[in-house]
Amino acid sequence: MAKKLKFKPTPAGIMFLAAIGVLLIAIIILTIVGVSRCKKTPARPIDPEASASEEPAESAEPSSEPIESAEPTTDPDATTDPDATTDPDATVDPDATTDPDATPNGGDSTPPTIVITTPGTATTSLAPGATATATPNPYYTTPTSSMKRNAQKGYVCKDSVKMRKGPGTKFDVVKEKIAQNTAVTLYVEQEGWWFLKCGDKYGYIRSDLVSKGSAPTSAAASGEKAGTVIYSKLALRKSADEKSECIKEYKKDDTVTIISSAKDSNGKTWYYVKTSDGKKGYMFAEGIKVNKK
Repeated sequence: MAKKLKFKPTPAGIMFLAAIGVLLIAIIILTIVGVSRCKKTPARPIDPEASASEEPAESAEPSSEPIESAEPTTDPDATTDPDATTDPDATVDPDATTDPDATPNGGDSTPPTIVITTPGTATTSLAPGATATATPNPYYTTPTSSMKRNAQKGYVCKDSVKMRKGPGTKFDVVKEKIAQNTAVTLYVEQEGWWFLKCGDKYGYIRSDLVSKGSAPTSAAASGEKAGTVIYSKLALRKSADEKSECIKEYKKDDTVTIISSAKDSNGKTWYYVKTSDGKKGYMFAEGIKVNKK
């Protein structure tokens, strides 16, 4: 007689069998649902007019570079809004140029005029309500109080000199053929010209034609005197001034003819002489020995 096998289920075995049962049930349910959906949904007909080149609607791949917006164009039919206000953040184009032919205030403005008010200065006449600013006058016509206080003595060191209205040859002549050694009153030097007074007239004489100091006087009542250079070197200058231009240098024992004498601004005496080679100019008196005969 065969033995009967006894089956004793364990808890682990029961759980394993239960899991297999649940899995089978789930597979059966999903199969039934899928079959029912396929029967109910009809096949989608193919559109004969559909373009074969139609691409599926996929989202465009984002570009790494931003897309630049097209430049706006001005609408020729657009009208300006009268109520529009100016943008305070707007900037001015630095390359913009002003129309040279444009006239401010609709062409009603008039050019300013120069009005001489005081010697040496001028004022500009502007529109009503505007403040006029003083500008320097290019030349003087009469001396100021300060010039008169600081005036210096001088004299003309050349013959037939012209005095003009301003510091330059383009100005009109005030006085001409001024004789050498004519005394003048020096006020101010301007652009290589002296503003001065000669006689009763004011004007300008070129700086190299004027010397500072007292006007020369005759060296002797009897006329010219002979002299001899006693310095090793002695300069013949255009005027009685150590800073005046040197005409030529002479050496010891050279002879000169003394025509007249003058004093510079420092009180030193100069001789106006004629040299043995026919040149005329000024020599420092201490460098010349006057011959007794």
